[in-house]
Amino acid sequence: MKRRKRSSRRRRQITFSILVGILIMFAAGPFVVRMELLREAKRDYDIRKVQEELGWLETYGGPLNALELTNDTKLWLGLNLGSKEVESALTAYQDEKHLVWLANFYSQAGDFAKAQSILEAMNPSPRTRLGKGLLSLAKGEAKETQALLAGTESDWKSLTPQEQCLRHLSLAQAAISLEDSLSVNAELDSAQKLDPKNPAYLSVGFNLAIAQGEWAKAIQLSHLIDDQTWRPPNSLYLIKRAVLAIHENDPQGLSDRLTLLEKLPLEEGSIQYVKGINALKKGQLQEGKTLLELALKDGLEGEVKADAQKALEQVSDRQKVDPALQTF
Repeated sequence: MKRRKRSSRRRRQITFSILVGILIMFAAGPFVVRMELLREAKRDYDIRKVQEELGWLETYGGPLNALELTNDTKLWLGLNLGSKEVESALTAYQDEKHLVWLANFYSQAGDFAKAQSILEAMNPSPRTRLGKGLLSLAKGEAKETQALLAGTESDWKSLTPQEQCLRHLSLAQAAISLEDSLSVNAELDSAQKLDPKNPAYLSVGFNLAIAQGEWAKAIQLSHLIDDQTWRPPNSLYLIKRAVLAIHENDPQGLSDRLTLLEKLPLEEGSIQYVKGINALKKGQLQEGKTLLELALKDGLEGEVKADAQKALEQVSDRQKVDPALQTF
C-alpha cells in the first residue's frame, strides 16, 4: 500500500515538473524567438531588422539586454552606422576583440595615431594582425597590408568566419591598389564562401570597377550601395562617386557629391582633389596641378593621397615633354 502511494506521489511530481517546464517554455518562447531573429538579422546584415529587434528587447527583454549577444550586436550596429557613441561604449572593454573594434573605429575615422597606439599595446595574435592590416589599408599602404595579412587559412582559423572574410576583403582591396586583378578575384571568392551576405562586397566591387575604368558597372554597383540608406557618409566613397560623375560627364552628380563632401568635417583637401581631377579631365593641366598640390597640403590620406601624387607625376611628365602645356 505504501509502495503504491509513493509511486502515485512520484507520478504527480513528474507530471507537475512537466507542466512547469511547459509553462516556462511558453513563457520564454517569445524571448527565445526574438534572440534567434536578432542573430539571423545580424548574420544577414539586415540593419533595419537588427534595429527593430534591439528596440523590442530594449522595451520587453529585461535581463536579455545584459547578454553578450545583445551588447555585441549594439556595438556592431554602432560601428556599421558610424555612431559617435560607440567610441565611449567600446572604451569600457579591454579584451582583444573589442580593442580591435575600437582601433578599427579610429582607423575608419582617420585617427590613425589612436588606432596605432591601441594595436601596438596589444599582444601579438591573428586578431591583432587583422587590426593592423585594416589600419594599413586605411592609410593606403597596400604592400604593408598584404604583408600583415599573408599566410595560409590555418594561420587564421582562430578568427570568426566574419573576421576571416574581412581579411580576404582587405587583401582584395590591397590587390586593387596594386593592380593585381588575379589576386582580387581569388580573395573575393574566398571571402564570399565565408560570409556571403557581407555588404562590403559591393564596396570592393565598386572600387575594382573604378580602378579598371568599368564605368557602367561602377554606376550599377553605386546604385546598390546608395540603396543601403543606413550607411553613414563616407568621404572615400563620395570622392569615388564624384570621380565617376566626372568620367560620365555628369555635372549634376558631381555637384551633388561635392555638396555632401562639404558637409563632412576636414574634407577641404578631398574637395580640392575632386576639383583637380575635374580640371585635368577638361584638359586644364596647370589648374588641375595647382588644385592637386593644394589638396596634398591640406592633408590627403590613404589611396586618395597616392592617386593625387600619381596624377601630379603624370602632369609634370607631360609638361616636361611639352613646356607649352604649363600655361594650360
